[in-house]
Amino acid sequence: MVMRRFLLIFAASLCLTSGVADQPTIAAADTGSQALLSLPSAGAIAQGMPRRVVNRLSRGMGVSPGLWLASLSVAAGALIALFWLHLYQQQRHWQRVQLARQEVKAFRQRPAVKKVLDILDYEEYRTFYLTHPEDGRLISFEANDARLRRALRSHDQMVKMRNGLDEIKRLATDATAVPAKTLALVEQYDQDEFWIEITLRDWFDSFLGGLEYFETLIESGLVRPDEIKPFIIYWVRLIGDRRYRRKGGSGFYDKLFHYIHWSGYGRVQSLFERYGFKLLPPPYSTHDFSDHTVDSSYDTQHALCLAKAAYLVYEDREYVADIARSWLSDDIDDRWQRLSNRQYVVEVIKAWLQEHEVIQAQDIERTIRHNFIYLDMMITNTQAFLFRKGDNLILVFKGTQQLADWKTNIKIRLRQFTLLADQTVMPPRGRVHRGFLDGWQSVEKQVVYYLRRWWTPETKLWVTGHSLGGALAAIATISLETQGFQVSGLYTFGQPRVADWRMVNAMNRCLGDRLFRYVNNNDIVPLIPPQIIPWVPTRVYGHMGQFRYFNESGRLRRQSVWGQRWPDRLWGLMRAMITTGSPDAIDDHKMEFYVANLQKALDREEELARLEREKQLISGGDFMEEMRERRRRRRA
Repeated sequence: MVMRRFLLIFAASLCLTSGVADQPTIAAADTGSQALLSLPSAGAIAQGMPRRVVNRLSRGMGVSPGLWLASLSVAAGALIALFWLHLYQQQRHWQRVQLARQEVKAFRQRPAVKKVLDILDYEEYRTFYLTHPEDGRLISFEANDARLRRALRSHDQMVKMRNGLDEIKRLATDATAVPAKTLALVEQYDQDEFWIEITLRDWFDSFLGGLEYFETLIESGLVRPDEIKPFIIYWVRLIGDRRYRRKGGSGFYDKLFHYIHWSGYGRVQSLFERYGFKLLPPPYSTHDFSDHTVDSSYDTQHALCLAKAAYLVYEDREYVADIARSWLSDDIDDRWQRLSNRQYVVEVIKAWLQEHEVIQAQDIERTIRHNFIYLDMMITNTQAFLFRKGDNLILVFKGTQQLADWKTNIKIRLRQFTLLADQTVMPPRGRVHRGFLDGWQSVEKQVVYYLRRWWTPETKLWVTGHSLGGALAAIATISLETQGFQVSGLYTFGQPRVADWRMVNAMNRCLGDRLFRYVNNNDIVPLIPPQIIPWVPTRVYGHMGQFRYFNESGRLRRQSVWGQRWPDRLWGLMRAMITTGSPDAIDDHKMEFYVANLQKALDREEELARLEREKQLISGGDFMEEMRERRRRRRA
């Protein structure tokens, strides 16, 4: 109907231009549109104006009266057409909003989706009830963190569990093959727990499938991202934003991201990225920090390991200690693949029986206390952890996450740099950000104590952090280097400015080849505090270290100049405004994007190195021998 009106109005404007001299009104094509199209023509306008006025305007503009009236008619027709086009667009907008509202309402009414939203929104201790499909028993359970992590295992793990349970039950026909107590536990797990896990898995599949459908609506043009955003942004934040997650659920969220990744829910990942959240599957590996034989020269693998540590420090304390324990263990990734079906079942059931034993973060830390320490200062709200593996010590600082952290950020006055732990040493001359210095000094004595305790002549110290954590890492590097602890490398991500130019120049001369600062496209935090503070123009902030830049597509640029970066940043800003309706200055600051971009850079380097090796093998004539050697290694 709206399109029909638009076409009629457009036809009316054409009539205006064709009958300027002698058409008093526009005759409608049908009686239903007579009232709509009874618009005054240019001739009527001319009759309503004194002829001397028309002639005077025509002479003033240097055109004939007829041409002037024709132009006026065209302009009037264009304005009418634009008005109706605006109305049409408004109606289409409300139709899309109505569609989004209806689809979201239908999504929320699904029973499985309601259950998942309860799990995400009402903590992990809500009680759920299921009717067993075989005997009709009513089963009650809590969707706790451990149960959810088991339910979201990979498909291969679930198959291995099912096969292992079946094998053990087959062996039970021989009374001596399986002890009665073990068989009772296996049957209990099979009949109740395994069924609960499968049900939870089905609930999450329904939930994730619905989120994929919303991304399909956007991709097909049926709705726009900004139109559906008010209806789904709460769930997006509930999953993607650490500030909205429940306390103590880091392991569950990492497992959920892993499930989304390997299950092929690519549109769910795309939907979250539209609103500035990267669903990064757990990046941690038991091989991280295993080959830290890097010297002061730059290495992408080394940078990625430190980025993982800077990403981990944001999680809850128990999970940080758990991942650190896996880093320090001799275990390997995907150990379950090397177990037989029955061995895998035994390990899962052992872990299931231990779930009811409350294990605090401090208990986990005691098992690795000789190699790991978590620091948490409540006064300044500064968190960090220090751990060692082999000859490497890694010091990691947590960035901005809570209101108290912003109190540290806004203390932008420069202050003379000082030392607390060792006041006999002459500190470097220069001034640093007062809030960052206060944050570092709240943990300085503890860090120095453990460094002296663990330090050996072969020790290599690596310092890292993101955002506020990067600033604290930079201040810590200045302090520790001054006190005699040689820092092998400082790697920061999205770090704000921390010192004046005098301090920056001094540290660049001393540590310039060991300091690396990463910035992701439009990340706004590295631009603050401003270099020159208007009310104190003599205090000039600066950045220290070597600059590494990720462009709009996430590609690492080791060398970049101002003329290359700012057009790229402008393009990234425009793309964000088109896709999400908001700038990406905050979204680009998130640590998830730094880890993902470094992983892409490492994959690219490894692929180029592999191609280079194969090129050398072909040119050297040893290609077939290398292929045979690879086959022998695979068989072994």
